[in-house]
Order: sequence, then structure tokens, then C-alpha cells
Amino acid sequence: MMKRAYIIALVMISQLGFAQNVKFGKISKEELQEKEYVDDKAANAAILYSDRVTYYALSTNGTQLVTEVHKRIKIYNKDGFKYATQQISLFKTRNDKENVSKLKAYTYNLEGDKIVETKLEKDQIFHNEISYNFKGVSFTMPNLHEGSVIEFKYTITSPFIWNIDEFKFQSDIPIKQLVAELRTPKDFDFKATQKGFLSFYSRPGNAYNDMKSVIYELNNIPALKEESYVDNMNNYRAGVMFELVSIIIPGVVHRTYAQTWSDVAKTIGSSEDYKKELDKTNSFDDELDGLLGEGGSQVEKMKRIFKYVKDNITWNGIDGKYFFNGIRKTLKEKKGNVGDINLTLVAMLRYAGIKANPVVISTKDNIIPMFPTVDRLNYVVAYARIDDEVYFLDATDEFSDINILPIKDYNWRGVYIDNPNSRWDLIDLKQPKKAVDQYMLNASLNPDGSIEGNLKTRCSNHSALKFRESYKDKDLETFVADREGALDNIEISEYNASNTDSYEGLVSESFNFYYENGASVIANDVFINPFMFFKLEENPFKSEERKFPIDFGAPFQNRYLINIKIPDGYQLKSQPEPVSMAIPKGIGKFLYKPKVTGNMIQLMVNFEINDAIIGPDNYLFLKEFFNQMIIKESEQIVLTKV
Repeated sequence: MMKRAYIIALVMISQLGFAQNVKFGKISKEELQEKEYVDDKAANAAILYSDRVTYYALSTNGTQLVTEVHKRIKIYNKDGFKYATQQISLFKTRNDKENVSKLKAYTYNLEGDKIVETKLEKDQIFHNEISYNFKGVSFTMPNLHEGSVIEFKYTITSPFIWNIDEFKFQSDIPIKQLVAELRTPKDFDFKATQKGFLSFYSRPGNAYNDMKSVIYELNNIPALKEESYVDNMNNYRAGVMFELVSIIIPGVVHRTYAQTWSDVAKTIGSSEDYKKELDKTNSFDDELDGLLGEGGSQVEKMKRIFKYVKDNITWNGIDGKYFFNGIRKTLKEKKGNVGDINLTLVAMLRYAGIKANPVVISTKDNIIPMFPTVDRLNYVVAYARIDDEVYFLDATDEFSDINILPIKDYNWRGVYIDNPNSRWDLIDLKQPKKAVDQYMLNASLNPDGSIEGNLKTRCSNHSALKFRESYKDKDLETFVADREGALDNIEISEYNASNTDSYEGLVSESFNFYYENGASVIANDVFINPFMFFKLEENPFKSEERKFPIDFGAPFQNRYLINIKIPDGYQLKSQPEPVSMAIPKGIGKFLYKPKVTGNMIQLMVNFEINDAIIGPDNYLFLKEFFNQMIIKESEQIVLTKV
């Protein structure tokens, strides 16, 4: 085991400050007079300068990882004011935490021919809790105007010396100039993995006091703006991630860290939580013996155990791949983190004679792990195999089901840890089932153009999960008002939703509606869009190109059967042509089939996407598919008075 004294001896380094290209406080009139960003005239703000240096240093508390940050931001208009609010996230555990110090910030404005600076005061800096593992320090710059320049710097001191935060080189606003430096002891070998779609290079910095340095310098970095259907935009921003590979000090220590995913699995599997805690099955003899005594198949036993865990242990909102409380305390307090819940589930399934193991993942709101890593995995789910059928379970979510995990879980792959059989692999998560929504609408068209009728819906799988989550947190009046707004401000009455409290089966919904703007009456003609309030108003895919995947969360199918009774004295004048179209490779399809027979308009629509994640190589097909779908959905049937 490495001695802390060796670390201290190794990092006896001078705490040099920034080798700044831009000095703090030296603001030019040209920066304040700038009206727009030359390479992105639509930008509401731009980072004029970003400087970061991370290095190891000694303090009275021992070895620390220090990061100094300096940023200068130009605000072009009021829409850019939001960038004057900054939050610094600081990691913490039960026993230790990161701290911020030397925070200094100013707002600069040009008044006449004079540069006026306004200092951020201490009472304008706020401390808040973000989550169990993060606290925040936030501030909003004072005296803000269109054209202001804001500037701030601060220092983060971290006791977590093995974990270097990602160097982020791209934002949702452009960056004019960026400098980033990492200084590490020469005997520490960190692997640097670049991410994003920008080309950039590093250069060696000055070496001193047994340190080595790497520097990144980038200019005119384009913004990476938010787009629809993205798992986590931070996965695609340009940057560098660092992972400790080895520490080799001749004659003192030679330690190598995880090099492969198998190494990662073995490292996690060798922890006390996975080696011993999972086998403490005597913790729940009383709880399970009654359940298992009911008999039934292994699948039925799995379902009963899954339900028991969901009903008896509440998630405390904290992620984790290890126990927070342990099995005994979790069962006693009936609350725990992700590890407490899903590792207890694994242990219970094993007690029932079911082959079960943990699968450790990184959730979508965390990051895609781009290299073998222990630290960047933040979550664990349960895996079971019965008669060659594979099941994934996450009991933390009120409305998740077996093989219907929270959408955040479906992120890349998982690390499978089977200690009893000495198997440690990287495996695919079973992809989510297709979510099917069915809509049955029966209505009548009134001579004034209004439409009234009844709508029945039924949804399954992740669509049902999503409905239940949105329904549970609102009173009925608020929920119905939201439904009215989402459906072009119809008026809803006699609303009813069923099976919303369960996590199993379909969710059904039924209500009567009045749609004032259902059709347009012009002279003797009535123009009606039979798809009414279901039609898609705009294409969610607006970019000319896309370099990262489209993530729908789960495959889905929407089926519509619409019947509208025509008032007496009207006949068909014209109607849209039916259409059937598909995206190549079976990715999706769209069927639109209108028909007018006698006094009835009937419309059948089927829209489905068969893949949860679609690669960027199919983006243009998908974009045009949505364009054509929107055009067809907006077409009208014309009736004329006879």
C-alpha cells in the first residue's frame, strides 16, 4: 500500500500561479465596444478568455489538487444576461470536500469614454446544496448592461488527488481564446482521452521540480448548442478526460490501475461490498421466507422480490455503485442509495436461488465512459438470468418494471460483475421494449367549425412510465390544464385516468373535449384538419448536420384512429392523398390514410421509430422524414355546403 509520506515527498512543488496570456482586470475599450461575435453573429454572449491550470501542491492538510480558473465573458444583449450567473460545483463525501477560495469578480461597463468597474461583494456570493455529493457556490454579477464584460477568477482545492476533473473546451456560446494546463508529478502516468468533434493538440509545458506539464491552447472555438433528443450534450463537447494509469517510483512503489474493462470489473468486484456484503443473506430471512413460501416459478419469485424491494425501500436520491448503508441498515431504515437498493435486490434474488449479479453503469445524466474507468461509473442495476432469459431490474424508481428501466439507465453498456463464477465483462444492456400509444377519437364537427367528442388513449412500457411520473406529482386540475394546453387549448371534461399508481401494465385515459378552433368556415366551405391537435407543429431537427446520435430514449409507436361526423348538408370537396413512407434501414415509418364515406371522416395514422438511438449518419434521412410528416399532417379536408 502506498505510504502518504511518499506522496508528500513526491509533490514538493512550488505553487506557481497562472502563466497568463491575459491579465485579470486589464479590460480594453475595444472589448466593451464590441457589438457582436464576428464568427457567430447570433451569439448572445461569448467567452473572450478562459484560463485553467491544475496542479498538485502541499498544504497544512497534506497533498492537494489545486485548480485555478480565470474567465472573461462579453454580454452582447439581454438574452446573454444568464451567463452573468455562475455556479461552481464542489465535490464532497461524508469525510472530505472540495473548497473554493480567492473568488474575485468584476463587471465592466463603458460610461462615456471611461471604463467603470463594479465589484462582486461577499454578500452577493451564495452557498447551496446541489446534491448529496455536490455543494455549490453561486453568484450573479452586479450592474449588468447590454455590452458589459464580466470577469472572475477563483481557486478550487481538492483532497481527491487521483480525480482530475475533465478539461472542458467547448460551451453553448463561442470561446475566443482558451488556455488550459495540467501539471503532474513525473512518476504519475495519466492517460488523456480527447472527446468531442474539434481537432486540437497539446504541447509540453515547462518542467520543474520533478513535474511535467501539458498545455492546450485553442482559439475561436464554435458554440455547441443544445439540440433535440440528446442523451447528454456534455458527452459531445470538446475536452480532455484524464485517468490515472500507474504510479511508478523506483524503489518505492509500482502500482498499475485499471487498463481494461475486465480490470474495472475486478476492481469493483474485489471491494468489500461486492465480496462480502452481498452474501449477508441472513439479514432478510424473515422478510423473504414468507414470499418464497408462496411457491411458483422462478420468474414469479423474481417479480415478488422486485415488488417487495420497491414497496419497502425508498431511494434517498443518491446515486452510487457501492452500499451507502449496507443491507441490514437499509432494511431497518427502509431507505438507501442506489447501491443499497439494487445490491440488496441482487442479494435477495440469490437467496431465492436465482442467478443474479450487479451490473455497474454510468447514467445518461453522468457521462458516457470513454475509457476503462472505475471513478466515472455512478450507478448499479440488478441482472438476473432464468432459463436463458436475461432480465434487468432497477428498484429505485417508483414506476420502473422488470426490463423497463428508467431511461437514464440506458447509457452505452454495463460492467457485469459475477464474483461467484469469476466472470467480469463489459456487456450490453437489454434494449427497452417499444412504447406503444394508441388513440381512439370519436367526434362531431359543428356548423360553426367547433369539434366536440371523446378521446380514449392507452399507453405501454416507457410511455406508461412517463405518464405515471407526470401524473403523480400534480393535482388533477393542474394535470388536466396541462393536457389542455398541450392539445391546442381544447376544453376537457369528465377526465379519467386508470392504473396510474401501479408500475405494471397499461395506463388508460379518457375524456370528453370541446375544440373551438377545430375547423375554419369560409363562405360555403369548411376547412378541417382531421389530425387536429395531434399534428406536429415544427421539426425538432433544425441543424444542417449532426455529429452525435439522436436519442429517443426508447423505440415507440403512435397509432391513431380518428372518426369525425360531418354535419348534415355538407359533402366532400377535396381531401389529402394517403401516404406511406419509411426511413431507410427500417428505422421508422409513417402511414397517413384519410377517408370520407357518407357523413364520416375517418383518419388512420401510424408513426413509429424502431430504434432508441439513431446514428448521425441517418440524421438527414430523419430530418427529411419529419419534414414530410409535418407537411402531410397539416393538410386539410375541404367540405362544401350543398
